[in-house]
Amino acid sequence: MEKVSNQVLLDTAVQLMSTSGKSLKKIATGTRAMKYELVDGRTVRVRTCNDHVLVVLATSTDADAKLNIEGTDFLLVVMPEVPRKEGPVVAYLLPTAVAVKEVRIAHMEWLNSGPATRGNNLTWNIWFDEGPPGCSGFAKRWAAYLLPKANTATSELKTVNEKETGSLGGVIAKARSQIATAAGVPLDAVKITVVLD
Repeated sequence: MEKVSNQVLLDTAVQLMSTSGKSLKKIATGTRAMKYELVDGRTVRVRTCNDHVLVVLATSTDADAKLNIEGTDFLLVVMPEVPRKEGPVVAYLLPTAVAVKEVRIAHMEWLNSGPATRGNNLTWNIWFDEGPPGCSGFAKRWAAYLLPKANTATSELKTVNEKETGSLGGVIAKARSQIATAAGVPLDAVKITVVLD
């Protein structure tokens, strides 16, 4: 079955954050966890998914079980706009505390709906579109946390720069983005002055 690689989604998310003035620096974890640090020291966990579902694993079936999205200040959820297809990417950057609270509530609502389950529910998924009762509609619920769109196939960020390469504005925009990424600072912290004689 066709899908976009997690690495492509991750790379697109990191580039999108940089262009949005929120440069990310990788944190070594020794695990598969994709953790990053913002310039101000706050931390971000990136979660990629090809379908419009955030898969959350719990350590137990207890209502207060530890979830594998905990441990950072923010959660960055990245997915293709059209599931499993190259092209526009949808990304949500939200406080982890908000995500954890809403995932717990959604899971309890799902359990209260009387699902056919054997009771060992360690995967607490939420759907951004349609899904089980109580666990769906998060695209609308988290709309305030939606970032501008990027593109996995030919990144819109790159496409804009490539279209404007011949213009001074395009060259400056590209240079600012590269400097911000290299220096690990927000895009708006980079100022370029051009003097033409």
